[in-house]
Amino acid sequence: MTFVRFFKSILTLGLQVALLAPAVLGQDAPLFIQGALEDATVSGDAYNTGGSITVNGFSMNVPENLLVQFPAAWVPWKTFVESKDKFLGFETLAMGNSINGVPRIGQVQIYEFFEGLASGFIESIDHADGSMKIQNGPTLRINDPNGVFSVGYTGSPLMTADDISPSISSFSGFPMCIPRNLTDPLCPMTNRPFQGPGTFTAPDPLVMAPFLPGDFITFSGFRQGNELIAYSIVAQNVMITTLGDIVYVRMELGRLGIDNPSPNAEIAESRFIGFVSNPRATVSLYAVDVDPCTGKTTDRIVASMGLRGGRNPQNKFEYRNDILTGYAREYKAIAEINGVAKTRVTRNGIVAGEYVQPINVWVPGEQDVPGVPPVPLDFSQMAWLTNGVGRDADGNLWGPINPFPQSGVFIDPPVCPNTSATAFQGVTNSSTSSETSSLNKRGSVGRWSSRARLEAKADAENKGTTDPPLMRIAPQPKRVDLSSH
Repeated sequence: MTFVRFFKSILTLGLQVALLAPAVLGQDAPLFIQGALEDATVSGDAYNTGGSITVNGFSMNVPENLLVQFPAAWVPWKTFVESKDKFLGFETLAMGNSINGVPRIGQVQIYEFFEGLASGFIESIDHADGSMKIQNGPTLRINDPNGVFSVGYTGSPLMTADDISPSISSFSGFPMCIPRNLTDPLCPMTNRPFQGPGTFTAPDPLVMAPFLPGDFITFSGFRQGNELIAYSIVAQNVMITTLGDIVYVRMELGRLGIDNPSPNAEIAESRFIGFVSNPRATVSLYAVDVDPCTGKTTDRIVASMGLRGGRNPQNKFEYRNDILTGYAREYKAIAEINGVAKTRVTRNGIVAGEYVQPINVWVPGEQDVPGVPPVPLDFSQMAWLTNGVGRDADGNLWGPINPFPQSGVFIDPPVCPNTSATAFQGVTNSSTSSETSSLNKRGSVGRWSSRARLEAKADAENKGTTDPPLMRIAPQPKRVDLSSH
C-alpha cells in the first residue's frame, strides 16, 4: 500500500507539472530591448507590411501597420527598411511582449544615441553651405530637408528637424536659423541686436533670429562622415523674449508613464517640461487624438498651468502627474494670454504659440513585487495601436497593429467607409506650388511627421490678434542639395 500511495503521489505530481508547463510558456512576458540596430526585414510588399527586427542579438516580429518613431517623424516600417543601411548600429528601443514564446513588437523608437546630447561654442558659420563649426568639435549641419532653417540638407529626411514646431531655437523657444546670406529676409541679422550671450526682445518677432559665432548651443543629431547632422539645437546663452500676444513655445521633455492593470506593477509619473518666450503666457496641455478612419486630429484637454512660481527667469512651465488612461502618442502645448490661445503662422511658416510634442520617453509599468511572474507591457490604452491612425494622403488606411503584442486585448477594427467616401482629412494642397506640396506632404502618415503638426499650422489663425494676415508659406530661396557633403 505504501508503494501504491507513493506511485500515485509521483503520478499526481507529474500531471501537475505537465499542466503547469503550458501555463508558464503561455504567459505574456515583457520585451524592452534597447541597443544597436542589427537588421530589419519586411514580410511583404504592402504599404503597411510588417517584418522582423534584430536589436542587440534579439530577433523580434514586427506587426503590420507599425510606424517607427523618429525624433520628429512617424515612418512606415516598409520605408524604414528601405533605408535601414543608414541606421545600422543606431540605438533602437523595441517594446512588446513575448507571447507563447513568440516575440511581438508594439513600438519601435530610433536615435543614433538616445542620450546623444553635445554642447559647445559656435566658432564660425558658413552661410553658403549652411554649416557651423563647433569649437574643438565637429562641423554641424541642420537636417533641414525643406530648407526652413538654412539652405537645406536632404541627405537623411527621416531623421529631420521639426520645422513647424521648431526644434532649432533659442532657450525661450524663439526659432533660430543659419542665414542663407548676409541679407536673408527670413533670417535677418537685424534680429540679433548684439553678438554674445544675453537676453533681449526680438526686434521682429515674426521672423527667425540668426545664430552667431560665440553662441553656446546644445544639440542632438547623428554622424555623417566628418559632420554631425542635427535635428535639435538650442542656444543656451541666448534668451529671446517677445511682447504683446506673440508667444513661442519650446518643449524639453514629454515623458509618459504607462499604467498597468497588474497589481504587481507600479506606474511612473508623467512629466511635461517646456518654456515660453513671453512671461505673460500660461499654457494648456492637450492630448492629440486621431480619428482611426479619417486621420483627423482633435485636441483633448489634460491640464492648464502657469509658469513655475507665477514667473521665473526661464519662463518655465511643468506638468507632473500620474496619467492612468487615454494615452496619446503626441501632446500639444498651447500658449494663452489672459486665457485666450495665441497661435499664428509666421513668415517662416512656423507655428507660434503652440508646440506638438511626440512622447520622447516611454516608461511602462514596472514590476515592484519580486518572486512573481514577470509583468507584461500594457498596450491596451494606446488607441493609435488598437484602432489605427486613419488614412494617409494616398488613401491607404492604417489600422490596428496586427498581430497585437498582448494577450487578452479585444481588437475591434473600426468600420471605415471606402476611400472614395472618406478622403484624407489632413491639410490638402490648395496650390500647385512644389514648395507648398513638399510642406503638405510632410504632414502625411506616409512619410513625414504626424498629421497633427500640419493641422496645427493650418489651424493657427492669428487668434486674438489684430495684425493683418500673414503668408502661410513664405517665399524660399532655391533649395541646395548638400547630401553629398
